[in-house]
Amino acid sequence: MMRAAIGLTLGIALLACRAARPPAPAPAGLPAGLTAADTAAGNRLFHGVGSCGACHGDAGVGTADGPALVDGRWELGDGSYEWLVHMTRHGGLGVRERGGDPRAMRGPTVLDSVQTRQVAGYVWAISRARREPRSTSGAAAP
Repeated sequence: MMRAAIGLTLGIALLACRAARPPAPAPAGLPAGLTAADTAAGNRLFHGVGSCGACHGDAGVGTADGPALVDGRWELGDGSYEWLVHMTRHGGLGVRERGGDPRAMRGPTVLDSVQTRQVAGYVWAISRARREPRSTSGAAAP
């Protein structure tokens, strides 16, 4: 009986220590609040329910219907994680259909806010070769 009580006490103490442990930090290089699990989930959403690859290409290389996400210059912003979250949530701002009408992305209609952040995290991860847009002064951004 005494061993069972000691074992139970130790088990509870271990669980309490585990619960008090701070969450593991994000892997090096990822924006704050973004984890490798988030980018993996974003990958599945990008290629699944979000149907992002239909316009941006399976590997994010772009198609006639959507810009490349992996290289070149960003046209509408700086490529930061928060900007990508905004674009994924409100997508299509500034992008026009072939007939000139504004084009909306599907993401905002099929993804919830957590999924939106995960897809943005995946795009952030695959887009590190992209560069900032040209400055308004005409000089190229570094």
